[in-house]
Amino acid sequence: MYIFFFKAFTFVCKSDLIHPYRSFYPLMFGRLLLRISPFLILLWVQCKKEDPKPVPEEVPRFELICNNAYSELEAKLGVFLTDEEGNVRAFKWLPGGDTAHLTIPNVEPGALFDCTVAKITVVDASGSGIRDTSISLTTYTQIGSGQTIHLQSGNYKRSTDLRIQLININSCDSIIVSDGLTYSRPQLANSFFGLYRVQHTGRFWGRIKINGEEKWRYMRFDNINQSEIAAIIDPNLLPTIFAHPKKIKLPFVSAWKYTLDGVENWDQKQFFPLGDLNRAPGGAIPIYDELNVYEPIVNEAFNPEPLPYSGFRIRFSGSGPAPGNEWYESDQLYDSIPKSLSLPDFDAQPLPLSNNRFSGVQFTGDVDVISMVRSGLNAPQVRWEVLMHPTLGAVGYRLPNLPEEIGRYSQVLSSYNFGNSLHTLAQSYQKLEGYDAVIQKIFLNDDIFWQAHAGYSARGR
Repeated sequence: MYIFFFKAFTFVCKSDLIHPYRSFYPLMFGRLLLRISPFLILLWVQCKKEDPKPVPEEVPRFELICNNAYSELEAKLGVFLTDEEGNVRAFKWLPGGDTAHLTIPNVEPGALFDCTVAKITVVDASGSGIRDTSISLTTYTQIGSGQTIHLQSGNYKRSTDLRIQLININSCDSIIVSDGLTYSRPQLANSFFGLYRVQHTGRFWGRIKINGEEKWRYMRFDNINQSEIAAIIDPNLLPTIFAHPKKIKLPFVSAWKYTLDGVENWDQKQFFPLGDLNRAPGGAIPIYDELNVYEPIVNEAFNPEPLPYSGFRIRFSGSGPAPGNEWYESDQLYDSIPKSLSLPDFDAQPLPLSNNRFSGVQFTGDVDVISMVRSGLNAPQVRWEVLMHPTLGAVGYRLPNLPEEIGRYSQVLSSYNFGNSLHTLAQSYQKLEGYDAVIQKIFLNDDIFWQAHAGYSARGR
């Protein structure tokens, strides 16, 4: 390279650009620049060839983004990633109302990992003054890099305490406040005072029978935004339901739980409840095989019109009549109230448990997702659900290792003390294609009614 430069310099010096009789310096400098520019370019190219700069190689890594909309007062959330051996490869507590990144460096292109979301909440036992810790974990298996999980509450209903005082009656034979939990039922002993906690989206209603009458009367409450309302009601002045109830036939006699809503506006989350009372946790659930659906009337002119629904959403669940603890779930949309509800045509049967960390399911039929739930022995506040892709008619899974930061919250959890408790559920979605599509809906979390829109049904044991 130096020899090349010396020869170039010698050639320029011998040229007439530096002749002593040339005294016009600007012209001389221009001619000099024109003569030497090709040699400078050649010199630069030669240097680039002999002294190349190393190009850094991109290191492949796995990345997961978590958007946490929960506040620190609502829940404490942590996320960890595990490999196929169950080893924890990344863990992070999620800041409240913020975004966090989890990364695993030096992974193979296209590598998949299991993602577990842990939610820790402090709950108050009703009426006892005792505070306890509830821990729920959900594991999503075989997740690819670049995913984003949106974590936020799915509760869209508001709660209102309804205090009603009935007057001018001799007896209150029956009263039902749709989606209302009964704290005090109106009767002679309490001077016909009733207290209900109602979950609603702005409107709700109730129906009542009085004084030995066979007909139902109804009361409606519209544009409700406050947390408590009080009303003095004379049932004799309430309008009457003249129409016969619409009947829905259920698959068999069982202790069914159901919710029936008239859909008014999906985008604004407005629904009108047409179901029964909310049952108190741990209380008795009635056994039946048929539903009677009543509807309040907008007006009682000669041509009564029903409330303006754009459709109906029905959620129902219940156990089967045969031994084996069969369980059924459904969340479906209907243009009109159906005459009957049917069971899914697939099944899922738990496999024998070899240890506390193993879960297995054998299934039949067209299934999109397999869910396996382990609950803490004598500690129902610990729950661990695993969602898996159904393959070859059976799946098995060994719970991964726990980060020490999460395990310390519960001895039951850290020791995997689940005993023989295993709840399996085969899930199917009419309008989604397979496991990956379902997980994407869960991660996106932009539609709290996604299961209804997707046509959800499940069967398990």
